[in-house]
Amino acid sequence: MMESPQVDYQEQPSVFDKLMEPVQPFIEKQNQELTPHYLQKFSYQEFFRLLIFYYVSDIPSIALLLDTYLKKGLLPPALKLSQVARSTFNDAFERFSPDLFQTVFTHLLKTLSLKTIPELAALGTLYCIDGSLFPILSSMLWAEYKQNFRAAKMHLCFELNRMIPVNIIIGTGNSNERDALRQMLVAEVTYIADRGYMCFQLIHDILTAQAHFVFRVKSNLVYTVQKSLTVQLPKTVQALFQDVTDQIIQCKNDPFGHTYRLVRFQVGTEQFYLLTDRTDLTTFQVIMIYAYRWQGGKVASRTHLSLFEANHARYTPDQ
Repeated sequence: MMESPQVDYQEQPSVFDKLMEPVQPFIEKQNQELTPHYLQKFSYQEFFRLLIFYYVSDIPSIALLLDTYLKKGLLPPALKLSQVARSTFNDAFERFSPDLFQTVFTHLLKTLSLKTIPELAALGTLYCIDGSLFPILSSMLWAEYKQNFRAAKMHLCFELNRMIPVNIIIGTGNSNERDALRQMLVAEVTYIADRGYMCFQLIHDILTAQAHFVFRVKSNLVYTVQKSLTVQLPKTVQALFQDVTDQIIQCKNDPFGHTYRLVRFQVGTEQFYLLTDRTDLTTFQVIMIYAYRWQGGKVASRTHLSLFEANHARYTPDQ
């Protein structure tokens, strides 16, 4: 009887190794380019690996990972995770700039071929933009919001086509969402946003950047109708929308005199006014682009929270 070959499982790559594979050479290069602290015992490469493992492991807190799973040797050696004191781990957030992680993210966007949603491909590149407010410790004086309340705001640009974040800006609780969008503008992209972003100066800046927009606006918009367009809705969805109009308009208080497209409709008791410069789409496509914002928003909300935790993990109570 032939003996089975002996396999050294310690030499086999773990599932986590396969997950890290697309970025590992880039992380090693970053690590080599950094000047180590003269007392350094915990490298950037080790920090990155441990931090990523935490976010994919479902372990409830960093404290539990560091003080229990690693300290008591409860994880397989094949994961190659460094045992580290919590204070050293927290110090790493100071020693290693968030710009290093942003560079990794940019590298992945450029090198990975991510699947797109076929239904959205024909509509162009679609970015949802929104800001989320996170309460933080009152001792973080930079994060002004209210007199007795500190907060940070994360401005996230989320691509619907591939369901991934493509740009992030973190500011104080009072940081301006419109200014954040101005910093993120990319030509040929359609930006989708809610009523808080409506501003004729911002729209002008978007058009000047050769980008596009679909904004929900308030019902008190003052305008004159230049032309009524044929409402184009598939028969299968016509019963869902009431009082649908599709018009080319000019707004009386727009100092730039642009011509816009306004799609109005009602769902149940709620009215929607969607303003856009996209005249190449059907009525239904304009409506669906805005509706997709909410589908992407569910993913984006989870992304907001995860990215905020990654940037501020050392400030949370259980750290």
